Amino acid sequence: MRLGILGGGRAAWAYGSAWRRIGWPIDGVWLRDISKSRLPELLDAPRKAIASLDADLLLIAVSDRAIEEVAALIPDVTSIIFHASGAKASLRGGFSLHPLKALPPVGEPSDLDDALLVFEGNHRDVAESIAAKIGARFAVVSKDEKPRYHAAAVFGSNYVAALLDIAQRNLGIENARDDLAALARSAIDNWRAFDDARRFTGPAARGDEEVIERHLAALAGDPQVAEIYRLLAGEIRRSILAASK
Repeated sequence: MRLGILGGGRAAWAYGSAWRRIGWPIDGVWLRDISKSRLPELLDAPRKAIASLDADLLLIAVSDRAIEEVAALIPDVTSIIFHASGAKASLRGGFSLHPLKALPPVGEPSDLDDALLVFEGNHRDVAESIAAKIGARFAVVSKDEKPRYHAAAVFGSNYVAALLDIAQRNLGIENARDDLAALARSAIDNWRAFDDARRFTGPAARGDEEVIERHLAALAGDPQVAEIYRLLAGEIRRSILAASK
């Protein structure tokens, strides 16, 4: 299937890289006039006007707030239009196919093999064939489920990175970024291995309220971070209670 790409960011790069790997053609890449994206060069694909794209599929890979705007620029075509947003519903009779994956910057190694591609909209058979050819897994959410689904994805990716930033700021040890990443990976491995209370460690899991109060006192200079800590401790208590029932 011939692909036309509209946009030059991470999702465009991930899909374009996957398309190149499986040997499917890329007709061209549309970018805004002011864009300095290297995507056409990296994919060895021509930079084209939207009206000049001649493809079976048109991928809108821009920021969520710009999807409708860019879609409105596409003339009446027989191409199937899809986008990669996890938050927005499909449009113009097409579909959305969101990679449940933290995508690397343009130019860094990127692919969608073994990713979970989450579908919503029409032309499910086409979306499933894309996932199968790429070597990705496939799941379906409804239009109404997408906001909650995407909020969950944010918790599992961006908020993990934000929590690691908080940890790095407060650790008090220099050059420990790799060590914090290893700590996070070990916590994720533990969470993946167990779906009961054993997935948690630390003072909230042990019911050690004295340690929690000391932590909150140590974080008092940053009330927002202290509140995040308090809320997450409460979430661990709630999850352990639910697991014990």
